Amino acid sequence: MKKLSKNMMTKAALGAASVAAVLVLAGCASPPNNDRTELREAGDGFPALAGNWYDGGKFVDPENILRIRESQTKDQVRQLIGNPHYAEGFFGVREWNYVFNLYTGNGNEYITCQYQVHYDNDMALESTRWRDAQCPALLVPIEVEEIAAEPREEKLTLSGDVLFDFDSDQLSLEGRRALERVAEMVLNTYSSPTVRIIGYTDRFGDEQYNLRLSQARAESVGRYLVSQGMERRDLTLLGRGEADPIVDCPGQVATTSVKECLRPNRRVEVIVTNS
Repeated sequence: MKKLSKNMMTKAALGAASVAAVLVLAGCASPPNNDRTELREAGDGFPALAGNWYDGGKFVDPENILRIRESQTKDQVRQLIGNPHYAEGFFGVREWNYVFNLYTGNGNEYITCQYQVHYDNDMALESTRWRDAQCPALLVPIEVEEIAAEPREEKLTLSGDVLFDFDSDQLSLEGRRALERVAEMVLNTYSSPTVRIIGYTDRFGDEQYNLRLSQARAESVGRYLVSQGMERRDLTLLGRGEADPIVDCPGQVATTSVKECLRPNRRVEVIVTNS
């Protein structure tokens, strides 16, 4: 099949093609001076921007947000993303609010994002929310490749490192949000989709174990897409382990630098065809 175009959404840049716009669910260009006027007033369960401790929001390492997980304690959350940005207190409080600045990858451009953490009765993390859909889209970018125009066929690639915990087939909080974007795009764009979900690992580890892990991850993705309204009969789930690597990195020892180099190989591909 002829490859017609390729739209890359990475942490460095978000594409402007129509399909990518559906995935992001909102534009990512910030107004002049990042004056997020629409977020300055309280709304949708979020406080007004003016009430936070940081004038204009606080810059945060996106990797720390990606490490937020259910059941974490308040101390663990504070170690990752700091104290809440409003005068909400610490003891017995079940909601913390943050105002983060996230770079878009377009020079020094950034957007200001409101983020909310909810705790259960035992003060363990129960859930998180973003006020603006474009913010989680920056954290978990989706690479979209158009494979064919007629019948329409596209490949969506998501990083396994942000979809899942290390050595696990349990979806992360932000991973689930990314799959919600995938489901919305497929359901809104395709009238009769058939979907292949393929999991991959890198080359380190036992080959059979990697096959089983990649299969389990493909099945986790499939189950979540079904929970978002997709039909199970339309899905094919496959684990390929370390097959079909995107990059080839030197080194036979799993050092930090080699594992980082191999990150593109640890992925999940969602190939959608309009039947």
